[in-house]
Amino acid sequence: MKKIIAALAGAGLVLGAAPAFAGEWRLDARRCADTREDWRDARENRRDERFDYSRRDRAEDRFDRREDRRDRSITICPRSAFYYVSDRGEWRGDGWRGDDRHYDRSDRRHKSDRRYKAPPKLKLKYDRTLRLNYTYDHGRKIYVRG
Repeated sequence: MKKIIAALAGAGLVLGAAPAFAGEWRLDARRCADTREDWRDARENRRDERFDYSRRDRAEDRFDRREDRRDRSITICPRSAFYYVSDRGEWRGDGWRGDDRHYDRSDRRHKSDRRYKAPPKLKLKYDRTLRLNYTYDHGRKIYVRG
């Protein structure tokens, strides 16, 4: 009997400490100039590597790949490239939203409305060497300006 009570109490603690419904911030790569530039460079390199005419052309391709790796190592995006996607059970001021609507600045209610609830702030960390805020998106470090 004591073991059952202890197990129920432990399960209650674990379930009580579980996070509530919360949405997430996602990166819209099309709004970020660095990612668009990486896409264009990769497309141009694939087109250029199809035709290797000489030793000089192969060396040029190698230098382009090195430059692309260096460019992809640091990605800087504006804050406006991130958008908030609410979770299914997350309460918004005007009712339950079970869909994947994007809450952008245009979708918010006015602050004077009693039911207004803005999405949570984008949580960022600070990098002292580059003096920029950053966050991770799918394991990739994205620096945020603005």
